[in-house]
Amino acid sequence: MRTCDNCGAEVTPGDGFCGNCGAFLAWNDPAPPPAPAATAVGAPAARDTATDAARDAGAGDAGAGDAGAGDAGAGAGAGESVAGDTAGPGADTAAEPGTAAEDTAARRAAALVVPVRPVDDDGPDRSDPVPAAAPAEPPPAADQPRAVRPGLPVAPGPVVRDFAGDAAGAPDDVVCPACGTGNPAGRSFCRRCGGPLAAPAGPAAAVPWWRRLRWPRRRPGRGGLRRLLAVLLVLALLAAAAWAAVRFGPRAVDAVRDRTTTPEAVLPSAVVASSEARGHPARSLVDGLNNRYWAPAADRPATGQYVELTFDPPIRLMDLIVHTGASPQQDVFVRQARPAELTLTLWTGDGPSSTRQLRLSDRPGPQTFHHVVGGVTRLRLTIDASYGAQRGREVALAEVEVFRRP
Repeated sequence: MRTCDNCGAEVTPGDGFCGNCGAFLAWNDPAPPPAPAATAVGAPAARDTATDAARDAGAGDAGAGDAGAGDAGAGAGAGESVAGDTAGPGADTAAEPGTAAEDTAARRAAALVVPVRPVDDDGPDRSDPVPAAAPAEPPPAADQPRAVRPGLPVAPGPVVRDFAGDAAGAPDDVVCPACGTGNPAGRSFCRRCGGPLAAPAGPAAAVPWWRRLRWPRRRPGRGGLRRLLAVLLVLALLAAAAWAAVRFGPRAVDAVRDRTTTPEAVLPSAVVASSEARGHPARSLVDGLNNRYWAPAADRPATGQYVELTFDPPIRLMDLIVHTGASPQQDVFVRQARPAELTLTLWTGDGPSSTRQLRLSDRPGPQTFHHVVGGVTRLRLTIDASYGAQRGREVALAEVEVFRRP
């Protein structure tokens, strides 16, 4: 069983990643260690045999020192033996590898031994013979192992495992969320892609702000009065807000609409006057012509005379435009008297009335007055003062334009 080099856990052969720590594994099992170099057959034995032969040859030469001729013959015999051995290496090659190596070692040891003649007391001293030249080293045997250059290690080629052909896993296998490979239960990382098998937890859902507005936790029996007062205060504020919305809400809406809408002209449903001069009825105030006017009766003083306009349905009054004089032309304008002050009186559907003083300029043309009142049902203009009032002159009021909010 293979083990992970990172954590030491056992891994299944063929897996690309460790199931415990997710470390990458080698594609193949580690290569077996190289076999030790072969030892030459018979080399230790040959070395021991050569050593024993040299030791035996030295002992034999020491015992043969009594006869010089015998020594010379022994030396000659040794020489012949060496020569014979040197000349016939071909015959030894036919022998077994172990025997040939032993014989070669023995011959080498014998060739290195130099015979020594003992000193003769009766005869003159003889110089030591010149040792024969050592024979050339025979070629090694055919089966003798030779030294070779060590080879470089060759890395094994990668073997890619086809996970698509894996057999169907057990029902309790964990499917990798990244590549879909089945993994045995208990693994933490995928055996194919190394991804984590446990799905990461999603971000926590944000809590709405209204759920975070909670009363602080307090010990039981404490703060009850404070909570009651807080509840009562909240209820009082809600009640005040509701009352303000009912009381001032419509006014606020009307104020916004008054400033954002464009007023439009409206005609009254009825027009009446306190008195009328011949040829100058009250209806002339709303006929759209500024060269026709209303004038009170000449036999009565103009002060206190009025004209009244009725609106059905009620309107929200925005603007009032007044044209004074008998005509917009200056020479005709000064021929008759003109109103200098008017009292504006308004009636609404609720019943109470409101009044306002309108001061007019002594010039021809329109004069605008902005006065906002809602629910107006009647509008009255009363003459309080006049310009150019003389006997035989009429106080002329040429035109009155009323504008309402749509």
